Amino acid sequence: MGVSHGIALKVGVAALVLCSALLLTSCDGTIEMEGLFGEAPALTADVSADDPSRANPGAPRDTTPVVLVAEQPGIATYDHDKATLDYSNVAAGYLCVRNNMAGVKVMVIMTVPDGNQYKYPITESGVFQTIPLSRGNGVYQVDVYENLYGDSYAAIFTQQVDVALADEYGAFLYPNTVVRFSDGDEAVTLSRQLATNATSDVEVVDQIYMWVVQNIEYDYEKAETVAPGYLPDNADTLRTKTGICFDYAALMAAMLRAQSLPTKLDVGYCGEAYHAWIEVYTRDAGWIRKKIEFPGGAYVRLDPTFDSAGKGTGDVSRLVGDGRTYQPMFYY
Repeated sequence: MGVSHGIALKVGVAALVLCSALLLTSCDGTIEMEGLFGEAPALTADVSADDPSRANPGAPRDTTPVVLVAEQPGIATYDHDKATLDYSNVAAGYLCVRNNMAGVKVMVIMTVPDGNQYKYPITESGVFQTIPLSRGNGVYQVDVYENLYGDSYAAIFTQQVDVALADEYGAFLYPNTVVRFSDGDEAVTLSRQLATNATSDVEVVDQIYMWVVQNIEYDYEKAETVAPGYLPDNADTLRTKTGICFDYAALMAAMLRAQSLPTKLDVGYCGEAYHAWIEVYTRDAGWIRKKIEFPGGAYVRLDPTFDSAGKGTGDVSRLVGDGRTYQPMFYY
């Protein structure tokens, strides 16, 4: 990956920890994972931008937070003494995996319908973790591995799951292993406070976005030292008022989902920098992917990391261009 300049360099370095793992099979059948997150995937074709021109209708809006809870009814499962998969509610946009081994890490590698592989480490035992089915309808292959030592893993089981979503937005409303939030936590409470006077979905996005970019500082030291496999902790981000691109995106995604706004946490490229940002769906404007017109008529990118440098008041086009440089590769 080439050297960038300014903020793009810092963000690119930080976001490298988000990349997918490189899998190598050894002679004894174990799997070597060279770092949970390794080289960034190769750049692909350009991504088109949405028209953000549809704006606020001014309708009253209920800002009471809603935190959906994933369930594991045991209707469709693969149960092993080392790990359990519950895929009873795939129509809602998620499946759940539980690590049944104390002190041993489980790795879930999910191959989605477009062929990409998503990696989810599960270190906590006895608790189901929610994994989003973020690539829509189709067949998902779920491979579950046991950590033997270091970066070596052995297969526990493989299960194919045929997904037909009842709601295309469901995967982007629930908390999951990456976008973590729960009823009553600080991010959820703050979402209500920030949305109190909003009269539409777009105003909710505006107010939450502007609070994040004006109050969270980019953490350059963390960007240089963050460990592979890092996952955002919204409580820590709000406590320290600092974060890297992954933290900005996860915090905004949690607060917007708590306001019943389907929100994707995207990981991919902005130009040559590997990066994390969000997309959000509103009834007013549809999917907002590249930019949004907030009250006052100023266009800003829906990228809290870059926009935080100017506290939401500057022109970030020099960093992100016209939005067409954004190339998402993973969705959470």
